[in-house]
Amino acid sequence: MKQILFSILFVCTLYLVYPQDNTVPRATISSQLKQFSPIGSIYLRNLGMNDRNRNGVIDECRDETCECQDDDNCEGFNQFVNRFGIGASYTEKKASIDCGFHANGVIYGTNNGCLEEPEIINFYQINIRFKDVDITDKIESEQSAHIYANNIPLVWLDDESGTVMTAVTRVLGEGWNEREVSEDEAVRMFNRAVQGMRITGRTGDPGRTGYYTLPEMVNRRAGFCFEVALFGYWFFSELKINSLYASATLSRTLTHGVIQLYDSKNIVDYFGGSRRYNNITWEARSPLWSISQYYASQAEANRTRSNYRQLLESAVLYDKYNLNALAHLAFTYDREGRYQEIGEIGDFIFEQIDLDSVMTSTVLNVSEIKNSVSSLVLSVLKGYFFTNNRDGHATAGAFLRQYFGRDNLVLQHLNYYRF
Repeated sequence: MKQILFSILFVCTLYLVYPQDNTVPRATISSQLKQFSPIGSIYLRNLGMNDRNRNGVIDECRDETCECQDDDNCEGFNQFVNRFGIGASYTEKKASIDCGFHANGVIYGTNNGCLEEPEIINFYQINIRFKDVDITDKIESEQSAHIYANNIPLVWLDDESGTVMTAVTRVLGEGWNEREVSEDEAVRMFNRAVQGMRITGRTGDPGRTGYYTLPEMVNRRAGFCFEVALFGYWFFSELKINSLYASATLSRTLTHGVIQLYDSKNIVDYFGGSRRYNNITWEARSPLWSISQYYASQAEANRTRSNYRQLLESAVLYDKYNLNALAHLAFTYDREGRYQEIGEIGDFIFEQIDLDSVMTSTVLNVSEIKNSVSSLVLSVLKGYFFTNNRDGHATAGAFLRQYFGRDNLVLQHLNYYRF
């Protein structure tokens, strides 16, 4: 059964209005875009890195053999590469870690001398988790404690009463997770568990039908492809097998989620939604991405509610490279007259996201991504205008002219919001 992974469709009209009242509270997420998320900081701390200059990435030291941990300018990039990288030389080790990450139809950050949050977490998940027991225990325990303490949605974690574990144990028996098994045996166990729990497929738009947490999916015995895949992440984690959620755009309107096992590279697609497609490019997703998607879908379902902005801010907090969520958030700030915050979003996207590569991407759903980019940069142009940021305004204007110069709405905004 094909399952559609939720993706917010964002097409909006930006109104030509004068600035609104700017006395609204200023507690927004935009100023945190150049910082690591609270959960991302847990990974940094336990992997020996420190974002000392607070620019949201871990920067490489020029000296490959850098040992200046106490230096204010050393963030632990080189030490991390030398300790955990794969290869004989520093260059090879660096390439294995500074390998980029998928977002918006392109790969960002490849060999750029910076380690971004998704890059670090993906590398940990694939190459360090369960292999270095001490680091794994620290990260997993601190991460779980933070999620429970802050009421973050349990999209891949069991609840504290053990709802998921109890359901699986009923099917597989006591001690199912206490022995070492091969990946092939683990996959058979996974399929038995899902079948035994009588999980059926969900169809529709999660922005309307709701995004289930892992315990909710088990209790309601139904899941979208991505919800069942995240159950797989929990399941294989219990067996200490490295896996990550992976997604692929199968057509212009269909995105599918699976779980990928990284020792064998096997794809576990319980519903089989990808089987009739060829040459699929699977994109690994950091677990924090799934938290962002949960908040984004909740925002889509609650557009008229008072917590709409807060849900969008939470979505951006855990995936700041999501141009779709950023576009929604910038438009929301626009309606509230938060032009300084919009400008901060603009600074971030032009400095840290390769928008040119996004605009020339050949991914199947590129038109949807371009709609988000257009809406986002239009909001940014307006934000720069009302904060008198002429350099930023010039950058946004040039981008819009280059890629959307024939769009009448864009031309109206360029003409209206000009110095």
